Amino acid sequence: MSVTRTVVNRPTTTLIIFILVIGFGLYAASGLAIDLFPEVDPPVLIVFTNYSGAGPEQIEQTITRPLESQLSNVGNIQKITSTSSSGSSQITMEFIWGTNMAEAANDVRDSLEFVKEQLPEEATSPQIFKFDPSLIPILQLEMSGNRSSEALRELAQDIVQPRLEQIEGVSLAAVNGGRERIIRVEIPQNRLDAYDLTMQQVANSVRSQNVQVAGGSITQGNTNFLISTEGEYDTIEEIREVVVTYRSGSGGAAAVPGAASAGGAGGGGSGAASPTPILLRDIAEVYDGYREQESAVYVNGEPGVFVIVQKRSGTNSVEVADAVRAKLPEINQALPIGTEVGVIIDTTDVIRASLEQVSTAAITGAILAVVILFVFLRSVRTTLIIGLAIPVSLVVTLSVMYFSGLTLNLMTLTGLALGVGMLVDNSIVILENIYRYREKGAKLRASAVLGSQEMINAIVASTLTTISVFAPLAVFRRQLEFIGELFSGLAFTVVISLGSSLLVAMFLIPVLSSRYLPISSRKQRPLKGLLKAVDDRADGAFRSLDRGYQRALGFALNHKLITLLIAVAILGGSVALVPRIGFELTPPQPSDTVQVSVELPVGTRLERTEEVMQRLAGIVENEVTTYNDIIISAGERSFGGFLGASRSYRGTFAVTLPDIAQREESSDEVEDILRSHFDEFPGVNFSFDAGGGPGGGPFNAPPIDVLVQSQDLERAQEVAQRIRELISSDFPEVTEPSVDLEEGLPQVELVIDRARAYELG
Repeated sequence: MSVTRTVVNRPTTTLIIFILVIGFGLYAASGLAIDLFPEVDPPVLIVFTNYSGAGPEQIEQTITRPLESQLSNVGNIQKITSTSSSGSSQITMEFIWGTNMAEAANDVRDSLEFVKEQLPEEATSPQIFKFDPSLIPILQLEMSGNRSSEALRELAQDIVQPRLEQIEGVSLAAVNGGRERIIRVEIPQNRLDAYDLTMQQVANSVRSQNVQVAGGSITQGNTNFLISTEGEYDTIEEIREVVVTYRSGSGGAAAVPGAASAGGAGGGGSGAASPTPILLRDIAEVYDGYREQESAVYVNGEPGVFVIVQKRSGTNSVEVADAVRAKLPEINQALPIGTEVGVIIDTTDVIRASLEQVSTAAITGAILAVVILFVFLRSVRTTLIIGLAIPVSLVVTLSVMYFSGLTLNLMTLTGLALGVGMLVDNSIVILENIYRYREKGAKLRASAVLGSQEMINAIVASTLTTISVFAPLAVFRRQLEFIGELFSGLAFTVVISLGSSLLVAMFLIPVLSSRYLPISSRKQRPLKGLLKAVDDRADGAFRSLDRGYQRALGFALNHKLITLLIAVAILGGSVALVPRIGFELTPPQPSDTVQVSVELPVGTRLERTEEVMQRLAGIVENEVTTYNDIIISAGERSFGGFLGASRSYRGTFAVTLPDIAQREESSDEVEDILRSHFDEFPGVNFSFDAGGGPGGGPFNAPPIDVLVQSQDLERAQEVAQRIRELISSDFPEVTEPSVDLEEGLPQVELVIDRARAYELG
């Protein structure tokens, strides 16, 4: 007995199975994660080492080169690049696609153990970071209120940050802006000279007395007690009373607390005077203050504080953003009256808008497909049967996507939209053949069995040919590297949706057409009245279409050479147009934020960077009609914006725009306005970032990179600058060409006269 005959003879069982599959699919589909693009995890590890106060050349010689030499022995490495900058070293290792990154990280960690002893003692231990697209913040919150930026920062760190990091899906909430509160100890140099002390000795004294030491445990009776020495500072007064050194009564040399003494304390004899303790307050001013300003944040001209929210890898960006927004009222209730935290930038708005547009297009396409089917089939029942194939196939596809770990993103939704038009093909072929048997007078079950059996081979072959086009993208995604990871979701959804449509056509269509929505021909159920007149008019139109096609086909068969020449001409013309169309990874799309990276000469003071960015803000205020906020962040950190040394000469200038319907200038027009003023800032480099877009990686990478290699660094930099000038002068289409090699931080070198130093001891 054939499969078709089995399902037709057991219609209730078949229908229940499909209902269960649909219900299970709807439940699974509700848990699908939503994102703008697929999660592409490039095989990249970053080793970051901090060495405060060291210049780029020293960083390269003492940290970068030893680490590179050792890390080059790790297997499956495709490329190693490094950046040595003032105070930090960053080594980027690109592995072969398909490498197990957990094992690679362990290998890198083992290699670092062999080289740690060669690094300077002042340098931090190398930290390993796995490149993760989730490092890109999804939300930027603003602290506002009737308090100083320092007070707002303290509230953000004490109240807002801990509560945000408790939210499911949030991996990090970083605070930026304002000065960090610290206890400042300011020591005049003349006081150090008077007491024959060095700054390092004072620091060691303060540090050595701020300890909490565990002392084991004791037992008294039936109770065990832990012993702990509580020696940490509780008040500023305790810090002021720290004994820095001892000075003998006769004015002898000072002795730093904790240092070894030849004669022991007070062992100088009966006539020796007791040493006088020198307290920290005697030589220094100790007070509650703030750290030196390394960065500055302004919102619409007012000093502000940001809280940047990052999501965990694999979580739903939209759900995390919604959870943060839902938590904000509770956080605001915990803040003092007059202060609040609110959303200033939400990158998931782009995700929502993009997915809504694609979903609307897919739904509209499905509705139009059903309408077209009704026009051609001219039957409510047959149209309903075919129309059911679309949602059933989509639900099955969504459930398979859920268990495969895919997300709903532009690529997978595009795959679903592509598949919608092809989902009904198999069902139409099966139903048309069943209808043909009904016209011949066959009974419902016989028509369903015979009509389906005859077409199974044809629809299977047709579906497999289409699947074979998309399947290689999903099967060989590792070999295709980034493109394979990006488009495998699209190919997967098309393949699964077509496979689902094949199962629906083979099993569900025969059951519906023979039992639950029985179809009849015009001979078995003739139409009457107005419906018959409309149906006859439509039938006449389709017959005319058939006759027209018959004549055109006859002409093509009678003039084979002309037909072939026309086909070849169309093919050749299409191929010739390909270079004019151009190639692009992702098309440009309107953005809700215009973001400019600003870079001044290395070593520029923070105040100068702020001045340049305030002038940009003035340009926007005077020349841009519609905008929401102007955000200035001066003094970026070197890694990820929240780690590494602060760079006072760099900053980010952002303009958030209202909804597209309310804008008078598009994001491109705002960029053109800003770009027209860049020549007014000599020595300043500007570059536009894709604000609110998918983030870093290949999406926002420059389309062309020119690599200059040389053993002579100065010569390489000279050539690179010359290339940049040539590109700027000869290619007006190119905007903001830049060189990624920076000048070293200006420094003052102290050259020691060794002979003179020896003479002076």
